[in-house]
Amino acid sequence: MTTDAVEAPPEFQPFPVDEGFVERVGPLYWKLANDRGVLGFRVLEHHLNPVGICHGGMMMTVMDMAAGFNLRLASGIEAFPPSIQMAYDFLKPARPGDWLESAVDFTHTTPRMGFANGLLVGPEGPVLRCNGICRLPRADDPRFGKPARGVRLPGENKDAGKKEEEDDPS
Repeated sequence: MTTDAVEAPPEFQPFPVDEGFVERVGPLYWKLANDRGVLGFRVLEHHLNPVGICHGGMMMTVMDMAAGFNLRLASGIEAFPPSIQMAYDFLKPARPGDWLESAVDFTHTTPRMGFANGLLVGPEGPVLRCNGICRLPRADDPRFGKPARGVRLPGENKDAGKKEEEDDPS
């Protein structure tokens, strides 16, 4: 999927595509602002439901990703933090061409859990509210210990995984 034809605000850059689900729902964009990761996207035709507004599943996907993205940034983990529970409230429709971006606020973290809430905001204010719980897996958990398909989140050290591998005598 190409991101060339999509107009995003200049401070955003394309989110790394992992050739999986993210590629199917994108293009997505990201930026760091005040130590928070912000995900954004422009509502395109393939994001629309039969009524002609942004599909709720698309908006929920972006907020689920934004919670995990911010949890990784806040905790310093490199592992994929799977969602355990997410709840969403649809506040108003998002229309074709709207720019939507996440605003995530973490309310509490423990050594293995992260609790977050946030909004997906459009040009006329919030369109979706969410709260959720994500698991913070251990780095040695074979299911989540390494970033999926080698993809690192924006802002992560590209060489972080290499040192870990070099130090491993096995």
